Amino acid sequence: MNNKDTRAHALERRMGRQGFCLYLPAIIVIFLVILYPLIYALVMSFTNYRPTNRNTDVVGLANYAKILTDSEFWAAMGRSLFFTIVSLSMQIIIGLALAQLLNHPRLKFKMLFRGLAITPWLIPTVSVAIIFKWMFNDLYGILNFLLVDIGILDKPYAWMSGGATAMFILILANIWRGTPLMLTMFLAGLQGIPGDYYEAAKVDGASAWYSFRKITLPLLLPVIMVSGVLRFIWTFNFYDLPWVMTQGGPADATTTTPVYAYKRAFSSYRLGEGSAISIILFIVLILFAVIYFRAKKYQDKIYK
Repeated sequence: MNNKDTRAHALERRMGRQGFCLYLPAIIVIFLVILYPLIYALVMSFTNYRPTNRNTDVVGLANYAKILTDSEFWAAMGRSLFFTIVSLSMQIIIGLALAQLLNHPRLKFKMLFRGLAITPWLIPTVSVAIIFKWMFNDLYGILNFLLVDIGILDKPYAWMSGGATAMFILILANIWRGTPLMLTMFLAGLQGIPGDYYEAAKVDGASAWYSFRKITLPLLLPVIMVSGVLRFIWTFNFYDLPWVMTQGGPADATTTTPVYAYKRAFSSYRLGEGSAISIILFIVLILFAVIYFRAKKYQDKIYK
């Protein structure tokens, strides 16, 4: 090896050490914020730890067996799936319709409308939950005031007291906040479709609906898949919106899996079982993350 190769090799090693030093703070932060709590929860899930007990014993897979045979856990999983699927379906439909509208070439003040459309996504989730609680409050909610004022209702209705209506309001709040994200993703996808395709279809006499089915939807499908899977993971893992709005009530009608895990861990003081629920939820979300990366790979292949 000559002097030139030696200097190049030394420079490469020095740059590698410098790169590692630059990455080290991020690695430490990721470990402290993500990996350490995950490992701690995993270890705790194999114990019967409770703050009220002095002795903590290792129980193996007993917590997992207890959770997986608990009807309340599966009921919470079912509510999470219902909440996620209905919310996501409406977000995709409304987001796609609004993206089509805001991408129309004849629309004036596009930037203004696009800025207004993204506003709900900028509002913190806790604020959204409080706003919807106030809107549907039976005593001072504006919705009851308007419905009584125009004669649709004889007296104020307790929207949050019924299981079905409480879940409906929870889904409505999630749709209102989550649709702008889907709108932004779809709008970016629409702007990536060449306008020549639509011009050629128009020359051939194709209708707007035909162009949407044969041009827009197939080319936008990878974006819909990736956005949908990513949003599914986020929505299924939602804790703050259901907790602030309903705290899982009434009568556990809106107790989703994250809320159920919180109640099990901190209301019943069964931190071992609560940790086991969190690990199960983590595994479920990992499976959807795998689907997301496969969808992303498919999207990259389509647009390559």
